[in-house]
Amino acid sequence: MKHFYLPCLLAILLLSCSQTEPISGDPDPDGGDDDPHTSLEACFSLSSETILVGESLEISDCSEGATSYSYDFGNGEESTDDSPSVVYEEGGEYTITLTVTNNEQETDTKTRSVYVGSAESYYIYPEVPEGYSYLPLEAGIHPQNGAVFVIELREDQLGPGGSKFFYRELDESFAATSHYIADKPFNCNSAFVNVLASGNLNFHFSRTLAGLYGSQELTYNSSWGFLNNINPAGKHSYGYLPDGANYLYYGTANDSGVYKAAIEHRNSGGDTFEIELLALGSASSMIGDMIKVPGGYIAFGGVFIKNDLAPQIQNYKPVLAFLDDMLNLTSEVVLDASMLDATISSPNDLNGSYHLEQLANGNLVLYGNGELIVTESNGTLLKRTLYEDTKPIQALISLGETFVISTDGYLRKFDSGGNQLKEFKYNGNYMPELFEKDGKLFFVAGYDTEAGVKMFYGAVDANLNLKALGS
Repeated sequence: MKHFYLPCLLAILLLSCSQTEPISGDPDPDGGDDDPHTSLEACFSLSSETILVGESLEISDCSEGATSYSYDFGNGEESTDDSPSVVYEEGGEYTITLTVTNNEQETDTKTRSVYVGSAESYYIYPEVPEGYSYLPLEAGIHPQNGAVFVIELREDQLGPGGSKFFYRELDESFAATSHYIADKPFNCNSAFVNVLASGNLNFHFSRTLAGLYGSQELTYNSSWGFLNNINPAGKHSYGYLPDGANYLYYGTANDSGVYKAAIEHRNSGGDTFEIELLALGSASSMIGDMIKVPGGYIAFGGVFIKNDLAPQIQNYKPVLAFLDDMLNLTSEVVLDASMLDATISSPNDLNGSYHLEQLANGNLVLYGNGELIVTESNGTLLKRTLYEDTKPIQALISLGETFVISTDGYLRKFDSGGNQLKEFKYNGNYMPELFEKDGKLFFVAGYDTEAGVKMFYGAVDANLNLKALGS
């Protein structure tokens, strides 16, 4: 009997102790914590350990117990965000250091390395003779032979060569064949070519100084035989749309001293047979781009006051014009409070790239002179952003529900509401067009150097990742 009760008594005593006095290191069965300090650990992960110059590296926080963060990206830049992103502008290996702090001012540190490769190997740099500047004014794909083409302005900055327009066409290995088009007598940041059904190339260059001096229009045949040169003084053409077998050229035309938005009807040979003048806004106006939509057309341009003395352009505002199938104006939306009102003061400021796209959800994207505007399908403003110091020659392309633009130094991707999703520092300063080629977004860009503007070719995918050319 003694041997039976003694173990039971010991078991009861031990059970009593375990209920009232927890063993050190075991959790409190009531959920309490006798240690007031929360463990602190610095932790972060990288979207990739190898990126290219200009690509955005995304950093995700996984720290414990942290109340503040301090990142050193190893390139002279820092951040106090918990999950920041960083873009490296030079290649090399960088050490990213995270220091976290808790409420007790304790700290912990974590480091990771990232390798940044050069983007130069992804670009092709055509040879530019010493002392020359090559500025791309327009680029695209030849509708008949499928070749990439560039309209460029070449300037001899050291000798007597002057400034001339050239047409450059690239073969599959990106070797170029160039043809002289014309000398440049006036300011010009705008150019386009319409390849007519006959194969003739109809070129247009807007001309401005202190005033609107009209277009320079030249036509060559498919063998580069010169056909004609027309210099209308009272009108500018900024682009065109196919209209069955005919074409619609859009721009502006002088009507008794007032410039009105103009749409020319041209036949398959490029000859004008009718012109529509639209009085947009309360003074002068122009159309920089136009698209076909179900039931009619939408045009994007500007309204302004034209003066004979400086400032030659005042009160500039972007405008949307809605037209039916017969090109009758059904409504217009003047987008007041433009961020460009103080910067557009001469006709040459109207002399750049204007872009209009409609996204899959119906929203409209307008881009010109560095100002990005997103509206609903009826022109109701959703978002407006100005990219200061951005050159007027820039690109826009729609990708369904999203879109991509170029700004000074960057390609930027947005959702349908105009919220930026991603950016890529591509280091160019001028990009007239982005267009799809071989499943990529191809571009011809210019970049500023002390010796003038130089050119390069490149491509990215829809997520702005650099892609090799020709593969």
